[in-house]
Amino acid sequence: MTASEGAATLAGPAVEFLAAARSGLDELGAREAASMATASAWIAEAIEAGGLVRIFGTGHSRLIAEEVFFRAGGLAPTDAILEDSVSGYHDVTKSELTERLEGYGQLIVEHRRLAPPDVMIIVSQSGRNAVPIDVADAARARGVRTIGITSIAHATSQPSRHSSGRHLHEAVDLAIDNGAPAGDCAVRLANGVPVGPLSGVLGTAIIQTLVIGAEERLLAHGVEPPVFRSGNVDGGREASQRLLDQYWDRIRGW
Repeated sequence: MTASEGAATLAGPAVEFLAAARSGLDELGAREAASMATASAWIAEAIEAGGLVRIFGTGHSRLIAEEVFFRAGGLAPTDAILEDSVSGYHDVTKSELTERLEGYGQLIVEHRRLAPPDVMIIVSQSGRNAVPIDVADAARARGVRTIGITSIAHATSQPSRHSSGRHLHEAVDLAIDNGAPAGDCAVRLANGVPVGPLSGVLGTAIIQTLVIGAEERLLAHGVEPPVFRSGNVDGGREASQRLLDQYWDRIRGW
């Protein structure tokens, strides 16, 4: 069978995954509409007050932070806290262990000097590991509003790895349930092996919804949303340069 013939007969678990993703997005919009609206309002309020939108995730959850960082349509005052030591970019098997270390999340928050009127978004599918929980605790202790993106089904199926016994959704001011199943995978192969993680698709939808909602709120309040244009469209980089100049000394990673 050629590659083109294989693509023409796409079926089984692959098709089921697409169906699960569509269903998950529909359910997300209905279930979490109020929470996402509140989160968007907090983001808009932080930007209006001169704060930053901080986003942090361990493991693959870091991808959700990157999704809206220096991105076409994204908010310029977004600081993606990209900690290689707890993500899968280097020594992925080690990062699976370092994200369980209590105290490390506190250091991340202190090093970043979080303070109001910033807002902190923390992403964790399982919500059970120590670093995301410590980041939430440390941010709240500094008076920073915290938003968690997590799976309640996954969290409630597994014990916490934090000494407090809490999961991320119990440590933040506002939790948004991505609706992904325990273990993340939505379908099974013919041999019963679970595949098709949904947290990426659903997490991306959530973070983009929050950003767009905040941009709409800013505009409604008479504030021009600080939105990046695509650098791959003629004139895009020039249009974004003002925002780069405005926030250059406050955003790491640019």
